Amino acid sequence: MKMMSKNTKKIICHLLKNFELSNINQISRMLNISLGSVFKILRDLEKNEIVSVKKLGNAKYYNLNLKNNETIKLCELLLLEEKRNLKSYSKIYANEIKDFKSAELIILFGSILKNKEFNDVDVLFVTKKIKEAVKICLEISKTKTKPVVPLILKKSDLIKEIKNKKESILDIIRTGIVIKGESVFLEIIKNVQM
Repeated sequence: MKMMSKNTKKIICHLLKNFELSNINQISRMLNISLGSVFKILRDLEKNEIVSVKKLGNAKYYNLNLKNNETIKLCELLLLEEKRNLKSYSKIYANEIKDFKSAELIILFGSILKNKEFNDVDVLFVTKKIKEAVKICLEISKTKTKPVVPLILKKSDLIKEIKNKKESILDIIRTGIVIKGESVFLEIIKNVQM
């Protein structure tokens, strides 16, 4: 596959983080990309087995083909690129938090990613070491201007929350930035893909 365009990256990220089936119209509207471009990109992704297609009535619905190793690698690279492109405060906090060794997955989310003004730093930790996660958040909070607020879940609980379509968790998945554990994130998405 040749170098990916910005719109191709946007579509793959959208399908990765919104793991319900999407049709061309939904993708076009949500990402503000023309129908023609979305159609062409999805056709190429389908040809390369990056996406799978499901026909429901007259419409085609798309999902990432996470059985394909190339898809997995592409998604890992896109998640790494998202992390690398973090700006200012979010990058500073991410660099401190990502070194927490006892977490399988760490996702930065909330107002720190959207606003220059933020009251705290929201972080999802997927770990069994709850006390250690709380401790590192307290330590970072002492040296920084804003407190780090952890949401701590075991992997099985995160999968269950996603399968139960808990809106707050789905929002974290859709809008958050994975700062550690890209392969674990993809494993979780593969597990809940509908």
